[in-house]
Amino acid sequence: MNRDRRYCSDLSRARGEPMLGTAECVDIWLLLEYKPAWKPRAIEDNGLDEATNQWLEASVEKCAEQGLKARPQFIRRPDYDSGTTTLLIARDNVLGRMEAPDYEAICEVDVLTSDLAPVHENVYFVCTNGQRDLCCARYGLRTFERLRKVVGSRVWQTTHLGGHRFAPNVLALPQGILYGRVDADEVDAFVGTIESGDVSRPHVRGRSAFPPEAQFAEMQVAGRVQALLGFRDDRVRFQTNLGEEEIQVRSAKIPVQVVASCGDAESKDVYPISRTG
Repeated sequence: MNRDRRYCSDLSRARGEPMLGTAECVDIWLLLEYKPAWKPRAIEDNGLDEATNQWLEASVEKCAEQGLKARPQFIRRPDYDSGTTTLLIARDNVLGRMEAPDYEAICEVDVLTSDLAPVHENVYFVCTNGQRDLCCARYGLRTFERLRKVVGSRVWQTTHLGGHRFAPNVLALPQGILYGRVDADEVDAFVGTIESGDVSRPHVRGRSAFPPEAQFAEMQVAGRVQALLGFRDDRVRFQTNLGEEEIQVRSAKIPVQVVASCGDAESKDVYPISRTG
């Protein structure tokens, strides 16, 4: 082991970098099973046939035409083979699933209109692509193995979720929240919280359907958020089970320097979000 290597996840923790409000904004998660080894940029560089790659690209473009951001992910479960290829699509806290005989059948799916079989249990996706960032494999694989012991086939490995420095990163669907620093020894408590219908607050990065400010603000409300009503002039309004609630937030004026990835030679500026009222 190279003792001089700087691991971005270790540096982020040591500097106390906050995670809340760091999830990438995603309206539709498009998760496709792809078993072969993943390259650093797996979605763009893979061994799928041309038709399947064109379907992925066209699906993302079709969502964009409707003002929706779709994020494709590859998923896999090593040592587990159902004999089919799995497609999962998540939107608006609804997760649908298709078990297809091949990719040709998957290419018939319209990401916006096709009705897939509903999934009511929580499904977990752990970023483990060490080809993209060392921390994702170094920490993510341990978390995946522990999750597999706890939830069995309801956990998948997945490609880049964003935010290597918060590894291990875990996406929970249909909940729609991205979590970070979910260490293997915390998995049991983490799963217990989510399975109870709650949010694992120590690990929250944000609800991916919300912009960063609303991701942060959601964790400040007294009630349970039912809908995002609006965001304007640093004020975020929610409908909660206790009524409407408004949270005032702001981004820091002075940036914090972070090492975003193990492969980065230089730091970058980030502007943490805080509550002001």
